[in-house]
Amino acid sequence: MPLTQWYGGPNLNVVLDMGFGLDANYDRTALNFFHGPGVTGTVFTCESPDVSCHEVGHAVLDAFKPGLWGAASQEVSAFHESFGDISALMSAIQIPSLRTAILSGSGGNLYTTSRLSRLAEQFGSALRAQDPGLAEADCLRNAVNSFNYQNPTTLPSAAPMCQLSSEPHSFSRIFTGAFFEILGVSLAAKAAIPGGPTEAELLAVADDLAGFLVQGVKCSPIAPNWYAQVAANMVIATQTDPIYASIAKGVFVGRSILSLHSVSSLPMMSNVKSLAAAAKSATAALEPLPLVALPASHHGIDGVLFVEAAAEPLNDIVSAADFKAEPIDPPSAIAAAKAFVDDLFMRGQIDYGAVVDPERRLVRNHKTKTHALVKVDGGARLERRLFSCGLCARGVIH
Repeated sequence: MPLTQWYGGPNLNVVLDMGFGLDANYDRTALNFFHGPGVTGTVFTCESPDVSCHEVGHAVLDAFKPGLWGAASQEVSAFHESFGDISALMSAIQIPSLRTAILSGSGGNLYTTSRLSRLAEQFGSALRAQDPGLAEADCLRNAVNSFNYQNPTTLPSAAPMCQLSSEPHSFSRIFTGAFFEILGVSLAAKAAIPGGPTEAELLAVADDLAGFLVQGVKCSPIAPNWYAQVAANMVIATQTDPIYASIAKGVFVGRSILSLHSVSSLPMMSNVKSLAAAAKSATAALEPLPLVALPASHHGIDGVLFVEAAAEPLNDIVSAADFKAEPIDPPSAIAAAKAFVDDLFMRGQIDYGAVVDPERRLVRNHKTKTHALVKVDGGARLERRLFSCGLCARGVIH
């Protein structure tokens, strides 16, 4: 991704040790890392290539699609986490010795559990020691998974990692799994020797797919069904190569991220240039997302709660699918925002500040608050502070 600058300017600070905690985050000014108890000693999260490259992924995505930062949408928030995990995967693939080792150990089958697919193993073991539900069995998250799309508004706000929830890190695994599956199938299809892909071929295919992903993100309007929007525009981008196009369509449909009807209705190659121009224009405009007012008395707020709605105009109607392969009507921007906000309050990830009286707050045992309330005329506004990868998925109400 050829960036000219980060969101905040030409430099992005890196704080190697902000203090005690099993955490790492990106807050638009810096990548922040911490230290905490591990199974065999102290874990410094900055020492994990997967963790550090994940946080860089947040910063990269924020640099070229800043509108995603404050969008009140479960899918948008989860995609930010998925992009971070894909950043870690793509960064690892840049290492020639690792590419060779992975292909040798897997017999050329990339889409299988390996040291590449298992993200942040040490960090995952440290989190499991605190709460077994915070990480998968042998890593933090595995890019090889069988999760299919479900409407996040119908999922619980938190669940053990063996299940799917609307929590961003949990829901992110749907898109990460699809991307890694496309990578594995594409490598097998592109290999000059069937069943024997080379490390150079792996690098080439990974670079191609990274470009398709960036193009998909750039071209997509910020909407409640963000996964479907990005997947559809990725498929359009892959039309420069029929092999990639057929695989991307197959995986996205197979994982219910795109419905069969959506795939059959996508624009053809003749429209790709106009879509790229539209993406360039949208990136240059950087128009803020519209604010919507949500009822907020049940959150202890006097007045309404203003949030940024994922409500950009849609170029084409695309949709995900249910388990019967029928198209799913996406929620409205307001319904998506309400579900997102309710999740944040339930998981204890909002800093009430001076907006809500102490006796009206919901308090949980999370030190890290991803969002904060700011007092404004008519009520309060919700503002994102950071994206965090630490102990923020579950907690106990006090």
